[in-house]
Amino acid sequence: MRHAHAAGGLELGNLILDNLAGNITVRFGVRVDQLEELEQVLAEGSTVGLVCEGGVSRRKSMWPDKTLAEEEWVSTLRRDVLAQDYVLDLPGAEKALRSKDLAALLKDGWGRLSMVIGPWAALSPGGEYSLDLSITLTRRDVPVWLRYVVFFKSWDVYQPVSYQLDFRY
Repeated sequence: MRHAHAAGGLELGNLILDNLAGNITVRFGVRVDQLEELEQVLAEGSTVGLVCEGGVSRRKSMWPDKTLAEEEWVSTLRRDVLAQDYVLDLPGAEKALRSKDLAALLKDGWGRLSMVIGPWAALSPGGEYSLDLSITLTRRDVPVWLRYVVFFKSWDVYQPVSYQLDFRY
């Protein structure tokens, strides 16, 4: 597995690529270090999103790799000022997770994630493939027009991280 950027606050743990019910499924956990920056952003009233983008490509030697499947997974986190706690929304969950302890909430919510990338049938036996996974923790409530006007500013809370896992099926 190749790690493309320094962690700087976000770190991938326990990456597993699996065939689950006929789907290419990636299971992993995300750890967040240096919570002071995140707590400050949430205290300012911002909503942040953990954005996980995954894709599987068939590796080719003389031509560009061919993307077979891609998926994006987004979980949002905010501070509820009235209740004095943190609220974490997970895709597919019926209700949000809540806690006054941010570290414990992130461990419970983002410690074990599962993301379906695409159908396993897209892979051919004997082929060489690459799983690319990028993780970003960014402000979600910045208006689109402001992102274009202030294009030189990063809205990420931490430095994005990217991982690549090469495998043969």
